[in-house]
Amino acid sequence: MQDSQIGIIGAGVVGLSTALWLQKAGYQVTLIDKELPGMGASFGNAGLFADYARLPFARFSMMRKMPGLLMDSSSPLSMHSNYIPKLLPYGWRFFKACFADNYAKGKIALSQLHQHTVQADETLLRISGAQDLIKAQGCLGLFADQQDFQNAQQGDLLERRQQGVNLEFLNAGQVADLEPDLAAFHAGGVFYPDTRFTVSPLGLCRRYAEHFTGNGGKILRDQALSVTPKIPGVSVKLTDETLEFDHLVICAGVASKELLTPLGVKMPMVSERGYHLTLDLGEKQLQRPVGWLDKSVFLTPMAGGVRLAGTAEFAAADAPLDESKAQTMLEHAKVMLGETPHITSTWVGSRPSTPDSLPVIGPLQRYPQISLGFGHGHLGLTFGAVTGQLISCAIQGEPGAVDLTPFAPERFN
Repeated sequence: MQDSQIGIIGAGVVGLSTALWLQKAGYQVTLIDKELPGMGASFGNAGLFADYARLPFARFSMMRKMPGLLMDSSSPLSMHSNYIPKLLPYGWRFFKACFADNYAKGKIALSQLHQHTVQADETLLRISGAQDLIKAQGCLGLFADQQDFQNAQQGDLLERRQQGVNLEFLNAGQVADLEPDLAAFHAGGVFYPDTRFTVSPLGLCRRYAEHFTGNGGKILRDQALSVTPKIPGVSVKLTDETLEFDHLVICAGVASKELLTPLGVKMPMVSERGYHLTLDLGEKQLQRPVGWLDKSVFLTPMAGGVRLAGTAEFAAADAPLDESKAQTMLEHAKVMLGETPHITSTWVGSRPSTPDSLPVIGPLQRYPQISLGFGHGHLGLTFGAVTGQLISCAIQGEPGAVDLTPFAPERFN
C-alpha cells in the first residue's frame, strides 16, 4: 500500500478531504487542480455544516413551485435560456426522483451519510489543527409569514424531526433574544442547536492543504485534460505532461463531467451557480448563521465580514456574474438587517448539482481503478470529510460505514 500512487483531480474541500484520508491510510497522493486549493466552489459556500439538510430537493412540492419562482425576478431560482438544452436530461431525472419511492430512498441515503459526518469532520479538523476555524453556535432559519412557518412545521420541518434532526421552533421574540441586531421582518423560525459553521471556508481548505503537503503530499497546479484507464492503473494528461497512477479519484465538481464523458460515463449533472456578497454590518453583529428561508439566503458571520450566500442559477459555469442577482440578494439583506449594509466583495461560483440531490461517491464498475467524489450540490462542506473517508475505505477494499449503492455513478444509466 505504501508504494501505491493515487492521483486526485480537484483540490476543493472534497478533494482535500479525500487526500487527507488516503494519506492517513498510507498512500502516496498527488492533488491536481488548475486553481489553488479551495478556490473553486468551496471558496464561496455559506460555511455551514448543515446537519439538518436531509431532504432531497427533488420532490413534487418543489416542482409545483418552480414556474412561479422562475417568473419572479426576486426569487432564488433562475436559469439562462441558452443553458436549457443541457438541463433536459437533468430535468427528466429530477422528475423521476420526485416519485414517492425514490424520494424516500433519497431521504434514507442522506440520513445515512449524516450519521457519520461529525466523526469524519472531527478527525480531519484534529489532524490539520483547524478546530479554531469552527464555531458551534447553532443556526437559525426564519420565515417572514406566519402561515408559511406553520406549513413548514407540518411539512419539511416535521420530516426532519422524524429523521432525528435536533430542532426547536421559536417565535419572533425568542429569535430576537438570540439575534437582537436582526430586523423584525420575521414571524419566527427554526433553531438547529447542533449546526456548526466555519468562519473561513478558504482558511479551512488551506489548513487541510498545509497538513497534506507537510506530510509528503504533492499538489500540482495544472489542468487535467483527459483521463485514460489502463491495465493496470490510469494515466492523466496535463498541459505539458502525462502522469501515471495506480488509482485515480475525480473530485472536480462540474468539470468532472467533461473528464468522464469520453469514457462513456453519462452524468446528468449540471452547473447550479451560487452567489455570495461579503458585507460590512458596521456595529451590528450576528452570532450564528441566519437564513431567510423564503428567499433561500443565509447571513454567516465570518472572519472577513458577514457572508450573504444563496441563489440557484442554472447557467454555464463560466457565465459572467449577474449584477441583478447580487442586487436582489442585497435587498434581502436590507430587509433582514433593517438597513443597507456595505458590500466589500461579490463572488459567483458553480455547484455540481445532480438531479436526485445525492452526491456521486465510489468506484466506476467498468473502471474500478477510478473513483468518483462530486455532485454534492449545496453540501460539499457538509459531506466533504465523510466522502473522503468512504472513498478511502473503498480503495482499501474495506467496508465503509455507509452503503455506497445509492451514490453509485451507474445509477444514472
